[in-house]
Amino acid sequence: MHIINNIGETLTAQEADIFISNFLSYNMIDESGAKLLKVATSDNVLTLNQPIKDIIRAKIFKNMLLNLID
Repeated sequence: MHIINNIGETLTAQEADIFISNFLSYNMIDESGAKLLKVATSDNVLTLNQPIKDIIRAKIFKNMLLNLID
């Protein structure tokens, strides 16, 4: 999927929030999916040091998107 390939190998929490907001605007995900993405990729959950945190966040985000977007 083109969107997932454009995310890259790292993703900050701020970038994830922008993607989530855009996906909601284009009705690619619903509110429930957006909340799940936000919670799973938040800095509160990923208590790792940089750059590992952004690498793990990108992997989680991409995998969740594959399962949320039809």
